[in-house]
Amino acid sequence: MDTNDVQDLFRSYWWLIFPIGGFVFAAWDRWLSYQRSRDALDLIKTYSAQGKEVPPQLLRQVEEDAWDDEDDGYSGRRGRRAARRYYRHGGYWQFRAAIYTGAIAAAFWVASEYAFVPGTVGPFRVVAVILTCVAAANLALALLSSAFRKK
Repeated sequence: MDTNDVQDLFRSYWWLIFPIGGFVFAAWDRWLSYQRSRDALDLIKTYSAQGKEVPPQLLRQVEEDAWDDEDDGYSGRRGRRAARRYYRHGGYWQFRAAIYTGAIAAAFWVASEYAFVPGTVGPFRVVAVILTCVAAANLALALLSSAFRKK
């Protein structure tokens, strides 16, 4: 493989940097969470071995990091945070996402119709179709979340 092949490969698939980067950062976040939980449990074991009482803050941290099932369908710290945000904002964020992705999809439809750069009609149309589907899904989620909101 010579340098022209590598350059062509990078030009064709440069956008893969973003999902791969997302996977790397998500894995790093999970690793740090694991380290934090492991250190907290080791500290609890140390307190127990010495016969001392475990501080309530440490127990609270372990409880928040644990993946426990609750009655409202949300679990763990992230789930409780999502439940608070859901009740605070309602369907607002879903409608907002539908409007933004719809506007961007419309911009790509216009760009595909009036393509000033040769060879961009096809890619712009593909992006426009994908964003239109995402906007429709966001709108459906917004309507469903406002119609079936938990009381």
